[in-house]
Parts: sequence; C-alpha cells; structure tokens
Amino acid sequence: MIAEILCVGTELLMGQVLNTNAQFLSRRLSALGVSQYHQTVVGDNAERLEEAYRTALSRSDVIITTGGLGPTVDDITKRVAAKVAGKPLVVRPEAEAMVRERFAQYHREMTLNNVSQAMFTEDTQLLLNPNGTAPGAIVPMGEGKVVIHLPGPPSEMRPMFVDQVEPWLRARSGCVLVSRYIRIFGMGESMVDDRLRDLELGGNPTLSPYCSTGEVMLRATASAGTAAKAEALLEPVVREVCTRLGDVVYAVEEDDTGSLARSAVEALKRRGWTVATCESLTGGLIASTMVEVPGASEVVRGGLVTYQSVAKTMLAGVPADMIEKYNVVSAEVAAAMATGVRERLDVDIAVSATGLAGPGGGTEEIPVGTVFLGIATRGGVRTIPLHLSGSRARIRELSMKHALDAVRRTVDKE
Repeated sequence: MIAEILCVGTELLMGQVLNTNAQFLSRRLSALGVSQYHQTVVGDNAERLEEAYRTALSRSDVIITTGGLGPTVDDITKRVAAKVAGKPLVVRPEAEAMVRERFAQYHREMTLNNVSQAMFTEDTQLLLNPNGTAPGAIVPMGEGKVVIHLPGPPSEMRPMFVDQVEPWLRARSGCVLVSRYIRIFGMGESMVDDRLRDLELGGNPTLSPYCSTGEVMLRATASAGTAAKAEALLEPVVREVCTRLGDVVYAVEEDDTGSLARSAVEALKRRGWTVATCESLTGGLIASTMVEVPGASEVVRGGLVTYQSVAKTMLAGVPADMIEKYNVVSAEVAAAMATGVRERLDVDIAVSATGLAGPGGGTEEIPVGTVFLGIATRGGVRTIPLHLSGSRARIRELSMKHALDAVRRTVDKE
C-alpha cells in the first residue's frame, strides 16, 4: 500500500501556519508499514487542487487530505475530489445530524452554509468528528483507490486518524508491524552508522536513524503475520544494537515519545532519589524540561536560576572570592553551585550548569561554547567540561541534555 499526503490550504503554502499534520501523519503511516513517496501542499485553488489529486492518484493507493472541510467558499477539498471521482455531492442525513448535534453542544447557531459540511458522495464512508463540526470521509475513487478526508485542526485530525483511519488501514495492510525506538545520546550519527551499517541494510527487521540536536534515534521495525512473530524477529536486532553501542543507549521504547528528561526522572524514581538544579546559562531549562515529565514531582524538589554572579553567592553559597579567582565559567564554580543547592534543598543529587552561550562574551581562554556541569551527590562532587558549538539556542539545549544525561548515568551507576 502506497499513501500520499495532500495538505490543502493557502495558509500552509504561505507559511502562515506550521504544517504539523504532515509530520504526524508521516510518522503514523510509517509505523503502520504504509509506504510514502510524495507529499504535497496546495493552496485553495480548484484547478491546482484537481491537478494534485489526479497526479497523486496516478502513483498512490491512498490519498490523505487535511484541511478544506469547512463551510466557507474556499473549503474546496471535498468538492474537487468528487469532481475527480465523477460523482455528485449530496447531503448525507447522518452527517447532517452529527453537524447539528455538534452545534447544539457548542450552544452556537448553525447557519445554512454549515450544511455543506454534511455533503459527501453516496458511496463515502463517513468518519465521525467528536472534536469539531466537520466530519471526515473515506471516498472510493475507482480502481481500488481512495481519498481520505481529514479536518485541518490537529486537535480534530489526530484523534480521527488514530481512532478511525488507522484501524481501516491496518485491516488492509495484510501484515502486523512492531517497532522499537532506540534513543541515543553521546554518540554522533556517523559513528552510530559505522557501528550498525550491516544491520541498517537488513530487509526485515529494518533499522532507520533519525537525528535531532545532539541525539540519534533508531526505529527498528519488524513485519510478520502476527505480533508475536514480529517481536521474535525484532528482539535479537535490538539486543545487538544495545550491545554494540553500550551505555549511550538511554532508552528502548515502544513509541517515539521518550526523552532524556523522562529517562532521568525514571532513573531517579527507580532509585528513590530526589534532585535539584542550579542553573546559569540554561536559565531553568534543565528543571523545566524535567517537570514536563508526568510524575516528576516525586523526585524533582526544586531549582535555582542564578544567572548573575551575585545570585550564585546569595542563593547557592558560591564564595565571591572563588568566582573572582577562577571565573564564573569554571569547574570550581560549577562544583560549588551543585554542592550549594544540594545542601540547601537536602537532595540526593544536584546538577549545575555554568558557561558561555554567546554569541558574544567569549575570550581566547574561555571561548563561546565553554560549559561546565557540576554533579553533586551525598558521596561527593564532580564536574564535566563541555566544548560546544553552534547558536546560542543550540548551546543551551545541548547543555541541558548533557546535564540530564549526567543525572541519568550517575543515578544508575551509583
């Protein structure tokens, strides 16, 4: 099965709205084992949309559209698809009842043009929308091909796809796919590829790398007639990846929602440890990223943002003469920051970060990208020097990720 994503809307074409729908759909389709070779964004123009439909249908089995299901004159997605299929649009009573029910729930008056949201071809399979007024649809286009209409707002599109379209696609895919997401921090993409190249060339299971700032994620996917058989194919490959890469693998999960923060929080929970932060260049980023993890309140006690030197002295107890002697960007100050916040908040482990994120302020001795982390436990304190590069945002993000990785490693090691 080959699918193609067709996102409709001039606001997408002009960059006024970020097209997160295509990213979401691509990931879900890949997890289902549905191939994709093309994606298209087209504006609210009937002639160009018709051309996009005909081109997509010439090379794909399933066309998934997002947007253009509203009641206004520029909502042309269904009308043009019906023209391509050579079928008229009619008011479907069950769809109209759903639209009217939704307006009643919202305590809004339904105008006449909203009836257009209930218009579909007679042979369309309707997709209910519990989160909005626009029903979706699976429209037969002939020769076994279909167009699947989904609403544009992500809050409506995502649950409709997961709850109704995914089961429809899975029933027609003819196989079961099982994936594992292997998350890596501390090894670059080229080194990962060098160590795993023979595994990446395999046909089943497949092993595909994806990169983000400072991280690599591998998606291992096996296809078989049953989930148990797919698991059996997948398990030795995942085990071999972990053996070859070692402790730079920080998580192996069934979905792609993992993060260093979640791994750090889970490690702290397993050990029953509490954590605190003392941050300078990261400005609270380490703490805020951890508390995004559900259940973080069990282990995250608090944190200090000591951006200026005087705050480091007043809040974390870093001696002013130490800052003057060693510089605020130094291993000594990072250690004192971590020790100070650990003692003040009486936690099992504390992490600190001080450094230069730039773009200015660097010197020959301390260039932009120089960062020191401090890790203090009840057994002592150590520091981690980092030499980072890139934009201010990249340096701050990498500092945060290194700090979370240090917490994870320290808790597991001790």
